[in-house]
Amino acid sequence: MPTRTLANPYPGLAAFRPEEHSFFFGRDEDIDRVVARLAETPLLSIVGRSGTGKSSLVAAGVVPRLGGILGEFCYRRCEPQADPCRQLAEMLGREQPADPELRGRQCLAALRQVLDATPDAEQADPLQDRLAVAIEHFLGEPGRPLVLLVDQFEELFTRTSPAGALRFRSLIGALLESKRLYVILTLRSEFTGRLMEWLGEDLFRASLVALEPIRGEARLHAIITGPAEASGVPVQAELVATLVSAASATRGALPLIALTLERLFEQRDPEAGLTLGAYERMGGLETVVESAAAAIERLIAGEPELEPACARLFAELATVIDGLPTRRTVEIGPLREDPLVGRLVDALRSQGFLADPDDRHVELAHEMLLIHWPRLRQWCDRYRDSLTLRRQAKQAARDWQQACAHEETPVTGAQGRSAEVLAWSWERQKPALLALLELSNRPTLADPDFDDPGILAWQALEHTLEKGLRRFLQPEPLALLEELASDETAHHRREEIGLRLNQMGDPRRGVGLAANGLPEMAWIAVPAGEVTLEGKGRQVFPVGSLHVSRYPITWQQYNAFVNADDGYRDRRWWRKLTQRKLPGEIRWGFHNYPAINVCWSDAVAFCRWLNEKLQLSSPAIIRLPTEWEWQWLGQSGAARRKYPWGDDWNPMRANSHESGIGRTMAVGMYPSGSPDGSLVADLAGNVWEWCVNEYDAPGTTQIGGARPRAMRGGSWLDYPADLRTAKREYFPPDDRDGDIGFRVVLAPPVD
Repeated sequence: MPTRTLANPYPGLAAFRPEEHSFFFGRDEDIDRVVARLAETPLLSIVGRSGTGKSSLVAAGVVPRLGGILGEFCYRRCEPQADPCRQLAEMLGREQPADPELRGRQCLAALRQVLDATPDAEQADPLQDRLAVAIEHFLGEPGRPLVLLVDQFEELFTRTSPAGALRFRSLIGALLESKRLYVILTLRSEFTGRLMEWLGEDLFRASLVALEPIRGEARLHAIITGPAEASGVPVQAELVATLVSAASATRGALPLIALTLERLFEQRDPEAGLTLGAYERMGGLETVVESAAAAIERLIAGEPELEPACARLFAELATVIDGLPTRRTVEIGPLREDPLVGRLVDALRSQGFLADPDDRHVELAHEMLLIHWPRLRQWCDRYRDSLTLRRQAKQAARDWQQACAHEETPVTGAQGRSAEVLAWSWERQKPALLALLELSNRPTLADPDFDDPGILAWQALEHTLEKGLRRFLQPEPLALLEELASDETAHHRREEIGLRLNQMGDPRRGVGLAANGLPEMAWIAVPAGEVTLEGKGRQVFPVGSLHVSRYPITWQQYNAFVNADDGYRDRRWWRKLTQRKLPGEIRWGFHNYPAINVCWSDAVAFCRWLNEKLQLSSPAIIRLPTEWEWQWLGQSGAARRKYPWGDDWNPMRANSHESGIGRTMAVGMYPSGSPDGSLVADLAGNVWEWCVNEYDAPGTTQIGGARPRAMRGGSWLDYPADLRTAKREYFPPDDRDGDIGFRVVLAPPVD
């Protein structure tokens, strides 16, 4: 049995730390080069491909070597994320000044005081400025030299707003004037162009240290054998030759070798040490990650509920930038709020797949997991587009928040763009919400008001999104519809909102078509009652319980009938009706506008067609309402309201002649005009609505004949008196007009 008394000198996928420098081999030339450059400049940018060992070089190579040059100094590491200034301040705030003088302590106290201030969206910029000043003062004091490693610097360009990145650039520029600070940046080579733009070409070239992959046999030999031999453990020559050969043939092999050696050391033979046989049983360099992940895969296979939890965890740990899978640093606390995700965090950490950059965050131990762990690679491939959209949305949200903060301050350049310009329209919000929903693995619930998948995604995600992103992605259609609830919203603005909803694809249920291409109805239940009609005789009619369409039939819904092969042209729907050769003129024909130039016969034929398509028959069918059914709706039942909303005329609750629009507008633009407690829209104004019964003989509902049919509701042409709920009107059944449309009910037949 292999002994377990020795500490493993191979860190696996994690980077070497300064205290592990005695096990760090094969980089002497690179260490010399970096240390020599630091004698010339306080800023270095170490750039190399993923897997070249940038972080280990600094921590276990450069930092220990500097001890013999600088004497006593302080080393700190951080990663730039959404708020790099605060991260740097928090790191420095944990310092204890070596110089006991009062002024140094006061600077540290001032820094901590700023850190204790609660970040607020409206005070974000002033707070950041105070942080920067406090950091400059603290580092400007005499004391030990500070070597600052800003690791994975590409995160500044992927997780920080442009304004935040510029502020951090100014801060770094100011700090480099300090005589006690050395700054080392490490960056993936794919982001070299962004770094040059951020630093400026002159400073970039002066700071650049390009780190190439290790290829020389002697250096690979030292990396493989040095740590084990320093621990008194032999390494078979055959294993060394095999690993050197495999490393030479594999791009980004260094982390794979590190993981392989870590596992081989754990499985070492008490006498022979690290052996070729153990390596071959592991499956070789290319499959070492898959082999290391076997325990995790067994755990997930044994507990199916961990499968979606794993997807949720991956969504936090990975992203895609410029088409490349990249790891993310995330707070550990929120991850552990989900017990299943928390178990997976522990499982990945036990296998060395997760690292802790500080006491509050966690990240993938190395980016090569994104390539060599099949489960994670396949997940990234599948969700590549969604990950890209999420990153874009978060970046855009940060830019928008920055613009909001500057809204009252005259600024120029990128910061001078208004929040309105940076806000996303629904055409951009919707794909982002769908991407976030896909990454969250959350279900959506049915909604009686909306059937749009983007709105449903928002409802599922709303309470899980961080505050800034939630404000930024609040769906434009919901904000527009919220405007309609106020009587202060002008008529022309309501028209604009209707047109905008039409442009984006109106998300309201009952306005358009269902997935099967047929008109979709939002049915509103109506209780039974009794109605007295106006006019001679004041006839009384009972109203049975029924369902009514929330909106008048729209152009999109009506045109489904007109354009169907078995629709308007099919003689089946015109029994006892006059069928004109062509349907009525399409005027103001936006999808969510009410269909007009529809005669009574057209409307009846539409109902017959839709009943057939939906296979409806008694006891409930789709038909035109009777006058008494319509009036019962409009007068708010037994309340007998003069107008749907009350007894007093309110010009802001209907599209009438007084609105000044001079035509129809989208359905449902006056929600406050609905009867109390009802969602039935547009019962006053916009269009007159056909009723099934004759006008002169209201009790006659049979199909056929040329006697005028009743209409209700008033239209965009009419004055308040014609918009009363009890107002009766009529029109010949085969005539069409630009202010006449219809709505339907789901109720027992009346003819």
